[in-house]
Amino acid sequence: MPIPDYGAAPLAKTFMLTRGLALFAMVCIVGLTANFVSEIVSTNIDPPREVIATLTITCLAALYCLISIPFFYARANLGLFIMAGLDALLCLAFAIVSIVLGRPLSFLNCAVVANADAAANAQSASAFTQSLASNLGKSGSTLGLGNWAGSTKVNCYETKALWGLCISCCILFTCSSLILPTLWLKAKRAGVPAAKSMARGFVGRLRRHEIEQSAGSGCFDCRATGLSV
Repeated sequence: MPIPDYGAAPLAKTFMLTRGLALFAMVCIVGLTANFVSEIVSTNIDPPREVIATLTITCLAALYCLISIPFFYARANLGLFIMAGLDALLCLAFAIVSIVLGRPLSFLNCAVVANADAAANAQSASAFTQSLASNLGKSGSTLGLGNWAGSTKVNCYETKALWGLCISCCILFTCSSLILPTLWLKAKRAGVPAAKSMARGFVGRLRRHEIEQSAGSGCFDCRATGLSV
């Protein structure tokens, strides 16, 4: 199925590219956060609130993106403005998520997490052990994101990958929120002359039809009276 150009084919293709990349990033985010939740809940501890919020926002955003693609193909001219507003809200949501995730993660050095001689590793390991020991087996206890990410090198890299994917989603939704109003304006400019030409063609056909009807009725009268025009 060809991509509707809305009067600006490069912008329409760029929008579909941003949508595809955003969906790919969100699928990765859902996979990482779901894995975190599964591993943490298995120890009878509630996962970090940041992870839950990221998973919730990403699932809603992915659902919206899947719904918006058929509307885009259906030439939702006025709907482009609604989609632009929703994309701007999602951009703001992922920006907030990125800031919240970045506060503890920006201080973590994943390269030294597995090094027992590093002071940073000792501090993070101690904090994780104390948090785990104080919360283990207690329903409703919450593990901090920094303690979880600093426990192992794998957790550290995966959590930082999650942070980077959220930043990528913020950038992609910013691009799409700027592209959609531009597509609406381009479609409006390209559609007005076309509409005028269609109206003119319809009026012309209507006039020709009236002339033919009047000419036909005139000839019939001439034949009926035996007169010549």
